[in-house]
Formats: sequence, structure tokens, C-alpha cells
Amino acid sequence: MGLLTEFGELFLPRRCAGCGREDVSLCTACLKLLGGIPRAMEPRYGQIPVVGVSEYSSQISHMVVNFKDNGRRDILDPLALALARSITAALELAHHSGGRVRLFPAPSSPQARRRRGGSHTAALARRAAELVPELSLEVVDVLRARRHPDQVGLGAHARQRNVASSQYPDAGIVASMFPEDGGESVSESGADLLVDDFSTTGATLAESARVLASVQIRPAAGAVLGLGRGGTRFVSPFTV
Repeated sequence: MGLLTEFGELFLPRRCAGCGREDVSLCTACLKLLGGIPRAMEPRYGQIPVVGVSEYSSQISHMVVNFKDNGRRDILDPLALALARSITAALELAHHSGGRVRLFPAPSSPQARRRRGGSHTAALARRAAELVPELSLEVVDVLRARRHPDQVGLGAHARQRNVASSQYPDAGIVASMFPEDGGESVSESGADLLVDDFSTTGATLAESARVLASVQIRPAAGAVLGLGRGGTRFVSPFTV
């Protein structure tokens, strides 16, 4: 897909990945959507707050779909920078005072990983970590997903049922995180965060948190690009 995309761009004008209107990677209006003030949401499902920099919209959705499924790597940096702002705000919310931070990306199905050449969420998290080196962010891509129907178009209860038991930890990676004597996870981590592209009801991140808790990892918060209206309420805004 990458070679075909690059070849096509020699002949076809680049369109905005959010709205498709302008001959740019992202137009000014769509870039502004990624530059909102971070907000924290109490999700309907799960116990940890989720921070995002934008409200879920068709433009934000198109950006992510174009990035993960249509080879639009030209918008990696704007998306990763927005995610980095969410991560920074999530650390503030968790009262992080220093030390290494571990990011746990929400998983994609094996089929999606093969089609995309890897996890798009992990790719965003890794680039976000590179953009804010002062935070010492470490991406731990330990979560794996079983195949299940897409969440798009489902109601709150259906979303929760859809993701129940849909994730599991990579045993090899988990083993490398623990000492041979079976003690606590080997890490100087000051905080652990979940990372995803969107959150509406929080069902996917709640399942991620449940799976990580089974291996003694308890994230303090979630960081995403866009927040939907499926939470119980928005908490305090930020100025990050």
C-alpha cells in the first residue's frame, strides 16, 4: 500500500486528511480541531479518567482512518503531537511528579495489524514519545486483541458487551517485564497510562485496564485524541 500511495501522489493532488477540501495534508480548520484545550472525561465504563484534546467529529475520524488504513503517514506528526498534549495533561491529572512513564496502546486485531503493517496506536504513541523526550515516555505494546465486530454505530451497552474479554496480554512481553523471582514489574515508572485514538463510553480502555490489572499493572489515566459524548461527565479543563 505504501508504494502505491507514494506513486499515486505523484499524479494526484494531496487532499486534507480531515475534510478533503484543500491541497494540503491538513487544512487550517482541521489542524485547529487537534489543538483544543485538553479535557478529562469520567467514562461510563471503567474507573480511570480519560483525557482528550478534541471532541469526536467526522473530521477527526477521517484523519485517523486515513492514517491507519489509507497510508497517510504525512499526518503522523500532527496526530502524535495532539496525543502528546493529551498525555501531558493526563500526567498532570495523575499528579505525576517525575520518573519514567509507560504508555500502553489499546490493541488492534491481528488482521488489522497485518493489513496496516503494525499497530497504528502504538505508532502514534511512539512518535508522541519522540516529540516530548523530556517526559521519558516508554511505549509498551503488550496488549493483544481477539477479533470482534467494530465499535462504530454501537450503543453504550453494546460497546461494553462487544469488547468484553476481547483483549489479552502478550505472554512473552509480560515475562520480560517481571523479575525471575516473580516480584513486582521491573520498572522505574512514575506513571502508567493507556493510549488510544478515541474514547466514547470508555469500554475499550476499561477492558485494557482490566487485562493489565491481571498482570499487576494499573494505569492511572487514559490519553486519546478525541472524546465522544458517552461518558458520565467532563471533569476539569486544562491549560496544557
